[in-house]
Amino acid sequence: MAPPRANPTHHPRLVLPLLLLLLIPTAAAAAAADTSLSTFSYSRHCPGLPTSPDLPAGDSPAGPALQLSTGYFSGGGERIFGPESPSQPRSLSLLPSSVVRTANASLLHVSATLTVSGGRRRFRVGLDGRNLFEYDGQARHFRPRLPRFTGRRGSITFGLEGYYSAASGDLCMVGTGSGRAADGTPVHFLPVVLRLGFPSPANLTRPFVTGRLESVDTITPIEPISLVAYAEDGYSYAESASCPQPPSERLDELQVFEGRNFSCAHLTSMLKPPFRLDYQSGGESTASSLGLHQRYMYVNRLQCKDDGAVRAYVAFTNQTDGSRYYFMLGEKAIVADGFWDRQRSRLCLKGCHVVNSGPSRADLAVGECGIGMNFWFPAVWSLQKRSFAASLVWNTSLKSGEAIAAGSSAITPNYRSNLAGLRYNYTKVDEAMKHYEKSGLNKNRKGKFPDSSSYRDMVFRFFVQKGGGSGYASPITIGSMLFDGNSLVAPDTFSHHVTAGMKQRLINVSYDIYYVGNWSLESFHRRHISAEGIYDTKTGSLCMIACRELNVSSDCEILVTAQFSSLDAKVTQHVKGTIKSLRKKSDPLFFEKLDIASYGMYIDQVDESIWRMDLESTMALISMTLACIFIAVQLFHVNKVPEALPAMSITMLVILALGYMIPLVLNFEALFKNSNKQTFPLAGGGWLEVNEVMVRIITMITFLLQLRLLQLAWSARSVDVSKAESWAAEKKVLWICLPLYIIGGVITWIVHMRFNHSRRMLRQVVHIKPVGHAFWEDLVSYGGLILDGFLLPQVILNAFSNSKVRALSPGFYIGSTIIRALPHVYDVFRRQHFVPSLRPSYMYASPHDDLFSLAWDIVIPCGAILLSVVLFIQQRRGGAFFLCSKNRKTREYEMVSTVSS
Repeated sequence: MAPPRANPTHHPRLVLPLLLLLLIPTAAAAAAADTSLSTFSYSRHCPGLPTSPDLPAGDSPAGPALQLSTGYFSGGGERIFGPESPSQPRSLSLLPSSVVRTANASLLHVSATLTVSGGRRRFRVGLDGRNLFEYDGQARHFRPRLPRFTGRRGSITFGLEGYYSAASGDLCMVGTGSGRAADGTPVHFLPVVLRLGFPSPANLTRPFVTGRLESVDTITPIEPISLVAYAEDGYSYAESASCPQPPSERLDELQVFEGRNFSCAHLTSMLKPPFRLDYQSGGESTASSLGLHQRYMYVNRLQCKDDGAVRAYVAFTNQTDGSRYYFMLGEKAIVADGFWDRQRSRLCLKGCHVVNSGPSRADLAVGECGIGMNFWFPAVWSLQKRSFAASLVWNTSLKSGEAIAAGSSAITPNYRSNLAGLRYNYTKVDEAMKHYEKSGLNKNRKGKFPDSSSYRDMVFRFFVQKGGGSGYASPITIGSMLFDGNSLVAPDTFSHHVTAGMKQRLINVSYDIYYVGNWSLESFHRRHISAEGIYDTKTGSLCMIACRELNVSSDCEILVTAQFSSLDAKVTQHVKGTIKSLRKKSDPLFFEKLDIASYGMYIDQVDESIWRMDLESTMALISMTLACIFIAVQLFHVNKVPEALPAMSITMLVILALGYMIPLVLNFEALFKNSNKQTFPLAGGGWLEVNEVMVRIITMITFLLQLRLLQLAWSARSVDVSKAESWAAEKKVLWICLPLYIIGGVITWIVHMRFNHSRRMLRQVVHIKPVGHAFWEDLVSYGGLILDGFLLPQVILNAFSNSKVRALSPGFYIGSTIIRALPHVYDVFRRQHFVPSLRPSYMYASPHDDLFSLAWDIVIPCGAILLSVVLFIQQRRGGAFFLCSKNRKTREYEMVSTVSS
């Protein structure tokens, strides 16, 4: 029967209600949107800038960028943005997503994203002089306990839309934002209105973009936010291209743009590091007239044109770690513009004071002018003048000719290519020579020492042996050769200088020494010491006169001496020296002598150490592979000689199984994870890590084979016709071996408690945070000794059972004995040919796996070989052959057939 046909007249009745249901939510949404627009509309909050229809894309030429990459804001409340922080200040950025011309020629339709982010506080740790360093478990080395940031950084991002007037420079936008407050609470749907004033055009007296961000939410409003930024577009430089001359012609410049076009990015990079202000040499009156007393100067913002016109915002502060990437207010600020003088290779600027014009810190304006500024890159260095970039700041209204000098000693990557023309002027060599002869550093010593041909070996890190602290010493010049860190600046002329330097015994040298501790514990700031003097290539002796920076002056009455060990010395301490004051004890700048020591290796020794690690990694892989093969040989042996299974010592097999299991448990994550690995960039990529993972995998396979061997022996022992005698003999083995192992463990604990004190004393000498040397680590090393004597339970079992069965294959016990003895033979070789370090990295024959010393390296192989020889004789003449008993009976095992379950 066919189904009834639907009546077509019913369709209109069904469609009409459906349409009504669909229209009701749409109408409701439209009403809600209309209500929202009416309560938060552009025309209501920006009445001064009316809306205007957009022009088609083809009819709208590009307008101003209206971008602010960084700026500063105040207000908004600490709950959302947190407290002010000088090291990481509050910041803002305005990034337009679209700028469209409208029918009104003076209006632009703008859509943009505004992000405002608060600062973060920081705290300092390790200032008591004892915990200056902490151990980095991931990098596996010690590092200074540096200041840490704490707390969240509140940040809100707004999506805004509005209009910009080219005539007035006003921008008004509305929108909403969301983000997260400094206390961690989320911030959602925050309606705001943004009003900014762009200087049109920007110039020296009007360089700032200022404005306010206000909340229009009456339920949960935020405090009004004042914003300020340095204008990035549309700047009008002064018509006159002239610039005041400096009060004194002390400028000896490097030609940093010689042979190439002026580059703003290059100049900005070279002027980015902080400049230290020097108020000596007659700069006090200038500082007083300009109201400057800060220690550091930052060229915080720099904008240029292709023709060499330059403008800058310069901040003055006492913060050594002031922000270089955010807009910083500082305690004092100057805006300036000028040009890059190609002929004199210097930047010449004239500037004006920045003053506060309102209750908010962000209310900035330009005050009095009359400030002259020069920046250049010195071509001649000396003991007290080693600035990569230098500056003079002066008051153009003063006729005294005084100026404030400033210098930046932090090198930038772009500057390195300009160092080839730099010269060094030695001024303290004669004074250093007198102390060199008086201190007896000219006495002959045996060996070959670092010289100009091995300049990288003259770089060293050091620890202060009393009082705490550490430092880093790097040569600046050796003779006439110039270095950047530990790299040669002019490698083309290197061979010429080396040939000339090898003929001289005494070479002029200069050093940069950076030091944390003693003088700088209060603030934990890194202090800089400049030094120059002589180096004796025949004795490895270094004697220098040094200058250290103080708050407002410098102290140049310091003597630095050091003696390098010979290049072929097998010692961990390769530099020993002193830093002492030449002043009288009554002088307030006097300080007690500091004994310094450097523990490390020379470059060739480092290369040898890396080669050693490659070798050890390969040896560990081969050793574990052979262990796996020898167990497989034993498995084939028990299949061929079934009576061997019940004659095998269960205690021996358990010890071997534990020997493979414990390293797997301790290094389990190494199979799957690479989080805490040490990398060696000079060792051919990740070959060490690949080998280490392969060793773990083969260890796992070896462990499984060993478990299989243990399971077979246990099963055969259980079905043996004389199993009672077998287990009785095994119990006797345990009664002998277990007390021996326990006594050895007690002795290990006593030795651990006694010698752990000496380890702590060693670490106190170099003042590094002690790494916990737990008892279980020594216990694991003792476990290696038990493994070395793995044949002892089998020998004892054979003696009690007087068995003549060949329970172990010669390939198994002889091969395993060789595997256990070879690390000790290699350790003797390693002691003779490689330099040990404080924290050596051993891939093979590691002290964490066994006991290694000259005595153990003799006793353990001899003991292992002795057990092998005894076992060899036992399996031919009977287990109790050495008892010399005429009535002893040799035990044979009778195998019965079993049904495998």
